[in-house]
Amino acid sequence: MPKALLIHATDPNLHCAEQPPTPFPVLGITTLAALFPDHWQLELIDENFEKADTSRDADLVIISTLTLNAPHAYEMAAVFKKRNIPILMGGMHPSACPEEAIKHCNALVIGEAEGVFHKVLADFEAGTMAGVYKGETIDLSTVPSPRLDYLPASHFKTLGPVQATRGCPYDCDFCSVTTFFGHKYRFRPVETVIADVKAVLQRTKSNIIFFVDDNIAGNPTYAKKLFTALIPLKIRWGSFASITMSNDLELMALAEKSGCVQLFIGFESIQQENLDNSHKKWVQVDKMKDHIKIFHDHGVIIEGSFVFGHDQERKDIFARTAHFIQEHGIQVPVFGVLTPYPATRLRKRLEDAGRLLPAASDWRLYDATHVLFQPMHMSPEELEEGLLWIKKYCGSPSTIFKRVLKGPRKNSLMALGINFSMFTGRMRQINERWPKKIKGPLVRPGSW
Repeated sequence: MPKALLIHATDPNLHCAEQPPTPFPVLGITTLAALFPDHWQLELIDENFEKADTSRDADLVIISTLTLNAPHAYEMAAVFKKRNIPILMGGMHPSACPEEAIKHCNALVIGEAEGVFHKVLADFEAGTMAGVYKGETIDLSTVPSPRLDYLPASHFKTLGPVQATRGCPYDCDFCSVTTFFGHKYRFRPVETVIADVKAVLQRTKSNIIFFVDDNIAGNPTYAKKLFTALIPLKIRWGSFASITMSNDLELMALAEKSGCVQLFIGFESIQQENLDNSHKKWVQVDKMKDHIKIFHDHGVIIEGSFVFGHDQERKDIFARTAHFIQEHGIQVPVFGVLTPYPATRLRKRLEDAGRLLPAASDWRLYDATHVLFQPMHMSPEELEEGLLWIKKYCGSPSTIFKRVLKGPRKNSLMALGINFSMFTGRMRQINERWPKKIKGPLVRPGSW
């Protein structure tokens, strides 16, 4: 009986200050596990919870990784290769950088694995697994439910992951999602999703579900069917969504009834030129306050993402963004620097213009907090300084309470909990990286 070791690689030495309060299992390796024939013995390691032991025995090692963790994944693969164990790699980063990744493994799957994995395993058993296998976007009705039973109960402490859709109907300049999942928005049968929700609820110690979809309401007709089916389950759930979800009040009402308590929404910028130049023209800055009110009216905690470093920005963008967040009660703001992820139009544009910094060659810095390119109207140091300042300002207890109290009372305690769960990580990052040349407390520089 051949044995496969499936690893979701996460570098334990890298800390993401914006990470959720508690990790939850990824679905990549558990979905892949469902594709193996019965005669295989499987072991799954999610390094969000436990470090992979490279001394373990296996006939085949499969490693999936994101850009930030790619060097760690390559180092791990090298250890297994020294032991003459075949390595198969896949995931977002290897798919975006296949010429790089194939140097560290025997074979590589680009894109979605489900449609090509049977070929990979057949080649492995025939002793011919090698090179690059190109996965195509597939019909999600053919995707099996993830094998959560391969993970220990300790991985499901507070919430569990479910996937209903893949892809995004939009095509933002800085996003790598469409590179991997394609532009076509696809969805799984509602009855299958409900079955997965019930399976997760049997393993978790709460009734909280997180849909890992990049845009849970990308197809309003499908979303309404899904939300209606969720209502009898009496769960609480969160996901990623577009701000335009609030245009459909029937959809919002069903989201509330089905237990939606939190949505991660990419505002990205409060400057319209930035949105237009990022191919995100459908978001209108002058209408953001109206969208925010609708989400609040339906009891939704807004986890709002703001990205800095666009070409049109000056140094006043940080203070203006902080004022916008506090004024409109965006309960959980998260911040990042525009990051030139591989295989995005943003990276190509910066590369063609010669604006990538030497640091851009270090994948370990791709945590959206390091400046990897030359900004247009400020120095790299000023951009990073501004990011750290707004993290500190919006992360202080007084500002947290002020904006949460401007939102709906419903779910306000959860909003406070999410904010304060990130407080320690944010402060550690700020204290480690606030420029040594600046003396005294972290305050907004007077020149801004």
